[in-house]
Amino acid sequence: MDFKKEFLKYLKFWPWFLLSLILCVGAAFIFIKIVPPTYQTSAMIFLDKKQEDKTKIITISTDQKNNEDNLDDEIRLITSNEFLLGVVKNLKLNVSYFEKVYTTQNNAVNEVPFVLKLTVSRDSLPQVSYEIKVDKGGFIITDPVAEKKFRVNGYDGKEAVNGLPFKIRLASKAKKNASYYFDKEYKVNLEPTDAALKELKSSLIVLSDEKSKGTIELNHISSDPVRSRKILNEIIVLLDKSIVINKQKTFTNTVTYLNQRIKSFTREKDSIESVKERYLQNNEIAVMDNYIAEKTADRSQKTESSLLNEKQISLANYAINDIRKRDAGQTLGTNYNLESSIVNQMLLNYNTKLMDSELILQRAQKNNPAYITLMTQLRVSKQEILNSLEGYLNFLNQNNIVNKTQETIAASKIKNIPTQDKILGNINSNLSMKEETYVALLQKKEEAVLNGAILESNLKTLNAPETNYSAIFPQPKSFMLGAFLFGLLLPFGIIYVRLYLDTKVHNEEDIQKVIANIPILGHIPKINTTEKLENTATSHSLIAEATRTLVSNIRYLLHKKKEDKGNIILFTSCIQGEGKSFCAFHNAVTISNLNKKVLLIGVDLRNPQLHEYFNINKNVSGLTNYLANKNDDWKEFLQKDTNYSKNLDILLAGEVPPNPSQLITNSNFEALIEEAKDLYDFIILDTAPVQIVSDTLNFSHLADVTVFVVKYDYTDKSNLVQVSNFIKKEQLRNVGILINAVNMKTAYGYGYGRNYGYQYQELKIKRPWYKRGLRIKEA
Repeated sequence: MDFKKEFLKYLKFWPWFLLSLILCVGAAFIFIKIVPPTYQTSAMIFLDKKQEDKTKIITISTDQKNNEDNLDDEIRLITSNEFLLGVVKNLKLNVSYFEKVYTTQNNAVNEVPFVLKLTVSRDSLPQVSYEIKVDKGGFIITDPVAEKKFRVNGYDGKEAVNGLPFKIRLASKAKKNASYYFDKEYKVNLEPTDAALKELKSSLIVLSDEKSKGTIELNHISSDPVRSRKILNEIIVLLDKSIVINKQKTFTNTVTYLNQRIKSFTREKDSIESVKERYLQNNEIAVMDNYIAEKTADRSQKTESSLLNEKQISLANYAINDIRKRDAGQTLGTNYNLESSIVNQMLLNYNTKLMDSELILQRAQKNNPAYITLMTQLRVSKQEILNSLEGYLNFLNQNNIVNKTQETIAASKIKNIPTQDKILGNINSNLSMKEETYVALLQKKEEAVLNGAILESNLKTLNAPETNYSAIFPQPKSFMLGAFLFGLLLPFGIIYVRLYLDTKVHNEEDIQKVIANIPILGHIPKINTTEKLENTATSHSLIAEATRTLVSNIRYLLHKKKEDKGNIILFTSCIQGEGKSFCAFHNAVTISNLNKKVLLIGVDLRNPQLHEYFNINKNVSGLTNYLANKNDDWKEFLQKDTNYSKNLDILLAGEVPPNPSQLITNSNFEALIEEAKDLYDFIILDTAPVQIVSDTLNFSHLADVTVFVVKYDYTDKSNLVQVSNFIKKEQLRNVGILINAVNMKTAYGYGYGRNYGYQYQELKIKRPWYKRGLRIKEA
């Protein structure tokens, strides 16, 4: 990329850049002076979540426990409509006061010499502004929008004016010197609560500080720093009150809940105790451990008693059998270990009597009556002993049955002890749990009562509201720098878009991108009407020098001919208005001034232009007359123009014919050319545009050189595509391109300018500075 070329391409529009800079920087300067600066007021508060957790009556520890640093709930509270509505009402933000000055739009003030008493509710206030002025008679109130004026007489504020939503009186401090305020004007803005709330929300910024955990930063943006500080202070106060109120609600709800739970657990505990009492009574249990020991001892006793009884049964059976086996003279055993004292005594008595009988037998015979009587008594005693033993045995058998039954009952009771212990354990467990919960609830209630007595907020103000008096809007340096950059970028963007969308031809590169390998013959400068004809042999004007260069370049395209005949130079273009007639005329004048015989023919039969350069009537006889009638001599229609050169002859087109294509394609035109070659050194043809009609293509083969005229800042690049096709098809021969109407002061890349290699006459066109860089309509 050629940066110099790109720079110069934009540099020619420097007046627009200068104008844009002046307007943008000037507007920014005026804006800074008119608009009141906006300041940011900040405050920082700290919420101690750990202290809050310590004062909680009931704490729940789970994996989902909120992070101590999470302040989303507090931020949502501060920015909620209900919370900010309290700020609006407490500070009466529906009404704003301003001192009317001429350097700013609104110079906010916090003290005014009057007091407004609203006669309507704040929610239904109209959104309107009033201008208020104090004078000797009272107050003059103006509604600039409705263009109404209201007069309030006196300073006491008793008069209600129809159409005003307030009463007004002079403040006590201002009454001492009311004349001091006569020259001042004030402005009062009223707005409903909803509008004031929206304005407050839009100007309030609440952020949590990530670096300092538990810290909230409050920012308020306004042109009134005093009001901003009041707003932030009020937010802090309301937040502190809200925290305490929420804690009080939590305390009240918690105590109420604890009382309900305590009553419920009291009923449940009493019910379980009643169940336990009934169970113990039904099962004859005093203390479970004693009950177990008692039943175990009872079972042991019953078992032991049963064993002893069975042993006595065995001994009794043994004793009966043993006594029965003994004869009448034998002693009975006394070591049967029977527990019957009667039987034991009877056995002793029997043995005693038996010993007595032994003494009698030693002295008498068996038939002795005493002996017989004694033996009879012994038999009777033995039988009585047996009878007693059998009675004792029956008694033992009865006792054995009873003992077995009691033993079974005792064993059953022992077997049921685990079940009873389990049931009683469950009852005791439930009762213990209820008692523990009951005690815990009583403890929590006591803690709640104590915490309720010392409720306090966990909010602490780290930084009181402070205003940064370095204005955030408009910032003079940044604003002026931005205006300066915008002043540069605005015209640059417009020019860039204009150049990007511009499809016109501006330099050789534009042409060569479409038509390659075609030589550029030269550049014809853009001049005004008065300089157009200054092209004499001694002229040093731009047009004269440019056409001389053109002639020199054309000669390089001319092929050497064996015959000494004139050269045919054909001038054409894409469309009408590109200056081909102008270039053909000046080229003819320049060649004729080189002592060459030149014939300039106007072949554009549809729109002839050459007559204008010679001040000749358009309808004068010319080429069309000859083409229509070959019997006429074309030389009779020649115009001798001695004003420019005696070597120049002109054959104008003549009247516009109804059939130009038919005329130009007949043999008369070729005959004319052939004849003219012998008479002139150069024959210059001013032809019709090739893209509009096909007239030129019908005789383009006659030309030795085709000069294709492209107009600077006029010819569209798309038109050159079709011309390129004509060249490829050889419908145009030996083509060279001439760029016409080049603005030498603004164009870049043509080799012309104020430092051109030869002296030239300064153009006399004087343009206003604001038109420089724009297109100039050429003559």
